[in-house]
Amino acid sequence: MPAKNIVQLLGLGQRAGQVVSGNFVVRVKIRKRETRLVIVAADAAGQTAKDFQRFARGTGIPVVVYGRKAELGAALGRPPRAVVAVLDESLAARILKLIEGGEK
Repeated sequence: MPAKNIVQLLGLGQRAGQVVSGNFVVRVKIRKRETRLVIVAADAAGQTAKDFQRFARGTGIPVVVYGRKAELGAALGRPPRAVVAVLDESLAARILKLIEGGEK
């Protein structure tokens, strides 16, 4: 899994305003149906991952577990983040392919 590419894409998306992070903001974006992908850190609290999977289930938004909180935060130029949402469809598809290992 090319972690460097994923981190770079998250950083690019953050600068373009197409990536948001933090529990509250991600929930708002899911409610507004503006989210295309939710990424939960592997070291996030177990309940956090379950909550977001349940929350996004009815919307069809994919939820993946990837990286660590510190890694996600660093990619976004922020403190450690447990939850990140990608708002752009093509960016979300690209990141999802990389996480699933379908693209180099």
